[in-house]
Amino acid sequence: MSSRKKIIGTIGQKDLVQMYANYVSKYKAGFFDSLGLGVVQGKRKELIIKMLEGSTEGEPPLELIDCHTSGGVFNLGHHHTEINKALIEGLEAGLDIGDHHLLSEQRALLAKQMADLLPGDICKTMFSVGGGEAIDLAIKLSRAFTKRKKIISANRAYHGVTGFALGACASNFKDPFLWNLPDFQQVPFADIESLRKTIDEETACVLFETIPATGGILIPPEGYFKELREICDDLGVVMIVDEVQTGLGRTGWMWGIFGGVYPSEKIIPDIIVLAKGMSAGVYPLSTTSYKPQFDDIFEDDPFLHISTTGGSELGCYVTRKMLDIVSQPKFLEHVQKRGTQFGEGLIELQEKFSEKIVDVRGRGLMWGIEFEDEFTSLLFTLTMIKNGVWCDYCGNHKVTNKFLPPLIIKAMDVDEVLKRIGVTLKEI
Repeated sequence: MSSRKKIIGTIGQKDLVQMYANYVSKYKAGFFDSLGLGVVQGKRKELIIKMLEGSTEGEPPLELIDCHTSGGVFNLGHHHTEINKALIEGLEAGLDIGDHHLLSEQRALLAKQMADLLPGDICKTMFSVGGGEAIDLAIKLSRAFTKRKKIISANRAYHGVTGFALGACASNFKDPFLWNLPDFQQVPFADIESLRKTIDEETACVLFETIPATGGILIPPEGYFKELREICDDLGVVMIVDEVQTGLGRTGWMWGIFGGVYPSEKIIPDIIVLAKGMSAGVYPLSTTSYKPQFDDIFEDDPFLHISTTGGSELGCYVTRKMLDIVSQPKFLEHVQKRGTQFGEGLIELQEKFSEKIVDVRGRGLMWGIEFEDEFTSLLFTLTMIKNGVWCDYCGNHKVTNKFLPPLIIKAMDVDEVLKRIGVTLKEI
């Protein structure tokens, strides 16, 4: 008999939903309960999330193929053997968060590894806990470096829920909190003429995702980021790229901005922000990586920006193992092959269900299906869950459903997901 302590499924699902409503959020609990699904996550392994119980009494627990991956957090799937081993190794070696005021062996080693992988002369990295905090730092660096205040982002953007990051988000995220900061302006993504009309010598930075996920899995036209780079250079504006979801191999390239959207376009921004997949699904960690000139901001006070739990030594050790895995050429080649398989399958389904599907777009293992209306898209999400695939609609472009499966997905798993998409399309 196993002596392992049971910590998953210690309370019934119905009681857990009520407890969540009482002590976390009654509205979130009510939303999921209204769908009629058993939505309390239980055990997870590789591509599969198993719910604690069935949706109704006597029903077996729903098992979902994870094509959401929490926005790319689970790039290596759930409970990757080597990642789990690294976490245990770090704990057994005596690593913990570490003191943020002291120098750190693990941060130094991870920053050096990052510098070797990042494009161009981006070679400095500072650590945070989540993507919003890392975006905040990128904007702080831009303002301190340029002595300007104006920030430009996309009008369907999502960059996090913290201070400056929230200011750069779409209005639906910030309006309820009265967070319309005067120096933040937004333009349509990939609209170079709108950008030209807005950017000026008072602009500190432009901040864009390489492929906006919440905005609808939007693919910029070829040459857009090259022209953006030139405009920033001409006006002395800092170019920040949010690679929270497109980085770390998601597009089949290590970086979306450096070959991942168009292989012939290898653009070097001034600052790259990473999060989600950096944690390998087990320890929160995000990074803000930048060119060396920004380091001079801290000459007078190297403690000007701190993050008490950012860059946990244990998290850094785990992240180093993650980078070892995803940066391998064979791994990236695998993502490209499975991405091609997934994309071609979606295009075939688009042709078959052309009366419902408006567009299919993506790169690597990051794809979106755009439907004719929001109702169809939301119904598709719900029906996919009932058919055992966890995906969701884009929050700022609800007509589009997005798919970000684990990068370890196999050919037979891609076929199975495509099969279930086809079944769902027939049903709706």
